[in-house]
Amino acid sequence: MEATDKIKDEDSPQATIRVEDLWFPDHNLVLQAGNRLFRVSGGLLAARSPVFRDMLSIPQPDSQPLIDGCPLVILHDSPLDAEYFLKAIFDSAFFERPPALTTFHIVAGVLRLATKYDVEYLQHRALLHLSAALPRSLEEYDLRTPAGPFASRHSEFSLLMLATDLGLTWALPMAMYLASCFPVKAIIDGIPFAGSDTQLSLPLQRTLLIWRSTLAIAQNNDIIRCLRVLPSDGCLSREACLSKSRQAHDAFTGIKGVNPLGVMNAAVWSTLAPLLCAPCYLAAEDEHRRARQKIWGDLPAVFGLELEAWGAPQT
Repeated sequence: MEATDKIKDEDSPQATIRVEDLWFPDHNLVLQAGNRLFRVSGGLLAARSPVFRDMLSIPQPDSQPLIDGCPLVILHDSPLDAEYFLKAIFDSAFFERPPALTTFHIVAGVLRLATKYDVEYLQHRALLHLSAALPRSLEEYDLRTPAGPFASRHSEFSLLMLATDLGLTWALPMAMYLASCFPVKAIIDGIPFAGSDTQLSLPLQRTLLIWRSTLAIAQNNDIIRCLRVLPSDGCLSREACLSKSRQAHDAFTGIKGVNPLGVMNAAVWSTLAPLLCAPCYLAAEDEHRRARQKIWGDLPAVFGLELEAWGAPQT
């Protein structure tokens, strides 16, 4: 919203705001969400949304309120969600498919209302953006940046709440995993995101805290096991590899953080490379790869989820 005009609706004591980007003088319908007004084309809206088509096809009483001669329809939606959703419909450049840049709140607002009003192409676009934030494979997880596709850190709790609220079961294992990697204090107290604090519901806090311990066990028993299997059968320097691998194992055992898929990252393996002989390095790397793949495949079960297929929807 770039510029606004404040007007007074006779039926409401609250000053309403005309959203200039979505106020088209030659269009025939005014929508109101909260205190925001949008003048748009009822015909185009009906063409995009079966729900609006049915809604607008119902004959309206003579007493229906008008604004500038246009019928007024009240939407019981978040004003910001409504603005994002309508911009996505009436401005083709506002909400494009990935890799076009956007924000979490735009994706969430469009997805919520595209689902509610059955606008399939916008729902599909929003799910593509969500899939980029919640990787569908271990390979895509490894390419994920700390800020994710929204160029803003700490969207993990908001992603989990959105997936939970909309019943996006395909997204829940990854969303729960990412949220579980935060410290216990953050899970309980919340984290800052996009200028405000994001607080998880008590049921979500309980779920994460219960299953976080399972991830911690997997990290210590399965992931770090790649250092316990050394020296390998083909070791070229058994005494040195045994010493170095034990030192590395003890260091990882003392880590308080939980992130089994990421605790031994590329930087760690670069550090280990000159410390171990080639056969031991390859043996540890292979063991680590298999452990990560198993943890990835087990994520739904780790969080008590029953999924026939584990991954994001097909695009």
